[in-house]
Amino acid sequence: MFSKVNRENTHAIKWEKYKHQSLFPMWVADMDLASPEPIQNALVERMNHPVYGYAHPWASLNESVVNWCAKQYNWSIDPEWIVWMPGVVPSFNLACEVYGKKGRVIVQTPNYPPMLQAAKLQGCESVELPVTWQNAQWQWDWQTLETELSHPDCHLFLLCNPMNPHGAVLSAEDIHKLAQLCQQYEVVLCSDEIHCDLILDGTLHVPVSSIKAIKDQSVTLMAASKTFNVAGFGCSFAIIPNASMRRAWQARANGIMPDPNFAGMLAAEVAFTECHDWHKALLTHLKNNQKRVADVINNLEGLSFKPQAATFLAWIESTDLKTPLAPHFIKAGVMPSEGVFFGNPLNVRLNFGTDVESLDHGLAMISSYWQQKA
Repeated sequence: MFSKVNRENTHAIKWEKYKHQSLFPMWVADMDLASPEPIQNALVERMNHPVYGYAHPWASLNESVVNWCAKQYNWSIDPEWIVWMPGVVPSFNLACEVYGKKGRVIVQTPNYPPMLQAAKLQGCESVELPVTWQNAQWQWDWQTLETELSHPDCHLFLLCNPMNPHGAVLSAEDIHKLAQLCQQYEVVLCSDEIHCDLILDGTLHVPVSSIKAIKDQSVTLMAASKTFNVAGFGCSFAIIPNASMRRAWQARANGIMPDPNFAGMLAAEVAFTECHDWHKALLTHLKNNQKRVADVINNLEGLSFKPQAATFLAWIESTDLKTPLAPHFIKAGVMPSEGVFFGNPLNVRLNFGTDVESLDHGLAMISSYWQQKA
């Protein structure tokens, strides 16, 4: 089911950007795995119709999201809460503009570059909340967080959960604690949960807007794009329970934010209604891949990988505080995502969302180089 796919001549950024440097790509966060057959078939059928005009979200599309949230998270949502968007990145940028009030926006670090950049791009001040390894888990300092939330000019917290690049999932207890603090200090909580359907070990994911304490001052961002490998279609959705917040969001988006691609909406509906078995098989495949990465990386001197609950991304740490890893991975012939763009120049992020043959090829290149380097 998850065999090797040749992506040549598909204009794939992941494979095109570094091909002239002969670097094996294990960087940008899309998978080298074929999307589920039901999605492929639905897209082929639709593309056989020769008119590709405008399309607005339709009732069964919204219903597919409602049913998915009920099944996956035991979360009952109203279809009216759903706002379809052309992507999660424009969505949290919009959140900064609508709810940030040109003030302070909290964002955890390390984090993936678009989220780190969003507050400043929208004229706000970015306030970094360090996430560190404590008590056998990735976590922030709660006192530091409360101090920042209590600042009179703080209006928004951009959360990434599951975390990118760590892959950690906040516990239900921590999500409820965060929700209560945001409610107490009247800070809007906007949560990027694009990887929430890629939890590999059964850990419970709690969408922020499902929590009563924060429901009316929250935005939950989701998509089928990462899980079902359809990111190129530019389609996501925001779940905004509060009608006033939703109107403000839609009013600011009007005229500047395009509607999602109709193919992306079609792919999302099929993903959420017809691809449950594929989804389960994917999680098993990725869990096995994650173990392969850990088995290799943790046997190489100076490298450390702490497998987490979610995503197809591995945050690989340098245990030598003077040795950035990216130049060495590149010398090995592998292109990772460089840690400097995530807020930590020592580490790298490695994408293991691929077939076993390709993964083993990349890991063998890293291992061979490291053994020779030693």
